[in-house]
Amino acid sequence: MTTAEQADAGTQQREIAVTIVDTDVHPLPVSVDALKSYAPAAWVDKIWPTGNAVTPVPHFYDTPDSYKTMSLRLDAAPPGGGFAGSDPDFAAKQLLVDAGVSIASLEPMCDAQLPQAEQVLKSTYNDWLADVWLDQHNAHGRWRGSVSVSAQAPELAAREVERWAGHPYMCQILMTPQTRGIPFGSPHFDPLYETAARNGLPVATHLMGQTPFELIPLYPVGNPAHWHDFFASWPLLYVSHLMSLVFDGAFDRHPDLRVVFIEGGFTWAMPVMSRMDRMWQARRDDLPHVRRAPSEYVREHVRFTTQPLEDADTVEFRQYLGMMDLGDNLMFSTDYPHWSYDSPAYAIKRFPRDQRERIMRGNATALYGLPSTVKALPGERLGAAYGTEPEGEPT
Repeated sequence: MTTAEQADAGTQQREIAVTIVDTDVHPLPVSVDALKSYAPAAWVDKIWPTGNAVTPVPHFYDTPDSYKTMSLRLDAAPPGGGFAGSDPDFAAKQLLVDAGVSIASLEPMCDAQLPQAEQVLKSTYNDWLADVWLDQHNAHGRWRGSVSVSAQAPELAAREVERWAGHPYMCQILMTPQTRGIPFGSPHFDPLYETAARNGLPVATHLMGQTPFELIPLYPVGNPAHWHDFFASWPLLYVSHLMSLVFDGAFDRHPDLRVVFIEGGFTWAMPVMSRMDRMWQARRDDLPHVRRAPSEYVREHVRFTTQPLEDADTVEFRQYLGMMDLGDNLMFSTDYPHWSYDSPAYAIKRFPRDQRERIMRGNATALYGLPSTVKALPGERLGAAYGTEPEGEPT
C-alpha cells in the first residue's frame, strides 16, 4: 500500500502538528528511462545520447562502495531495489515516520553543459517531480518541491518559474551555484530574481557535484582531487555569492528576494558578515547603493540550512551558536538519503534551547508558507518537545 493510499484510509486522517521541517532531501528517478518519458521527444536523443553531462560520475564520490551507492545511505535503498531516494513511499517511511520529519522540501540534482539543454533537462525533472513525488505519492501533502532552473539562462529560468508559479506544492526555485564566473549579485540574474520575488518564491542554491569536472568549481589551486576536498571547500563558493548579493546590490534591486544556501553549513556566516560590515564601514564611498550594514541585508534576505552540522556536542559549541545569533536565519536539513545525513534527533540537541523551535520548524514554515498541521501516517508518533534531552546532557 502506498503512502497515498494509507493517507486516504479513514483512520489516517488525523492531523498532527508540524514540528520538524527538513529543507534538503534528494529524490532520484527510478531509472533514466522513467525520466525520459517526461522529456520533449525532440530532446531525448540530444540530452541522453551516452549519458554525457547528465549521468553521475561515481568515482568522484570516493565513499565506500561509491560506484554502486553514489554517496547514498546503504540502508536507504528501497526493499524493491533501486537507488536510495528513488521510492517516495519508502523515503516517507524512513524520513517522515521513523525520523519524525513533518514536511520535507525536495531538491533534485541535475546539470548539463549547454544552457538550453540544461533548462530542458531541469524542466523535465520538474515535470517528473510534480507527477511522481508531488502528486502520485503526496496524498499526505508532506512533500514540497523545488522548481529547477538553469543559472546559465535567466530568461528561460524565469519562464520556467512562471510555468510552475501557483503550484500548491512547489515551494522554491533551485539553481546551481556553479555559474561559470557570474556571481549571484550580477544583473545577469535579474529576470529570474524579479520573477521569483513577484511570485513569492525563494531562490535556493545547492551544489551539483555529480557531473563532469567542467561543472565543479575551479579553485585558485586547481580542481579538487577527491570528494573530501570538494565537500570541505564548498562554503568558499557560497561566501563569494553571498558577498556579491550584498555588495553588487541584488537585494536593493529586488527587496522581496529571498535566497537559501543549502548544504554549505553555516558556521562560516558570522565571520563573513562581520568582515563585510567592517569593509562597508571603511569604504562606504565605494558602495553608495549599500544603504545598510551588510549583515542587516543577510539577516533579512538570506537563509542557511544546517547540514552538514559540525560534530560537536559541547557547551562551547552551543555558546558559539548563541553568539552567532542566527536563530532566525537557520533551517534544519538532513541531506537524506546521502551518507552525510543529519538526523533530527542528532541535530536538535546541538542548538541553543531558545533557537531550536525556529531552526527545526519556524523559519522554514514562515519562509515557505507551510501549514501548522499535516496528515499523520501509519505508525507515526508525535515528535519530542523542543528543548528536551536526557538528564546530564549539555544544555
